[in-house]
Amino acid sequence: MEAMSEKRVPPDVRAEVNAQIDQMVAGETQFIFDAFPDDQANPDFRAQVARMAANVPDGPELSRDVVGVIGSTEQAYSDTQGAIRRGTYNLAYELAFEDGYLLVQTAHTLDADGKCCVLRAINATRSVASPMLEDQAGRARLFKFLGLFFLISTLATIVVIVIRIGGKKAREKQMGGE
Repeated sequence: MEAMSEKRVPPDVRAEVNAQIDQMVAGETQFIFDAFPDDQANPDFRAQVARMAANVPDGPELSRDVVGVIGSTEQAYSDTQGAIRRGTYNLAYELAFEDGYLLVQTAHTLDADGKCCVLRAINATRSVASPMLEDQAGRARLFKFLGLFFLISTLATIVVIVIRIGGKKAREKQMGGE
């Protein structure tokens, strides 16, 4: 997933997302309020931000892995504005702590000038077990096994066919069937 995020999401967007996650882990949530100024007075919004902050496990962060990527960038040309870059990027990170995991999902877009980044959505959920990474690793192992199985079975089938055809031709030659 990390390689996919490097391919689909520009470096400035990835850096911004990581900086925001660092802020959240440090207990700073002002960047969320700054991103949604119209909702700052909404008590439900404030409660949701407080829940996300409370979901961050205590203790040091042990690892941070990309577990989900959706990204698209498009270039357009306008007669009045020249080249315009637009983009939408959704990233999910799984953070491991000594006492649990934190799944942080973000959605960003580029601003009107095609520069990084406008926060459109963020969510942070806590879990006791790995919410995504271990399942992805298990599926990867399964697909590697299946690929190896199909490769070996295909080679075995080819060997059997070659032996049967070669054996049939040898028997015909011995019997004088030519």
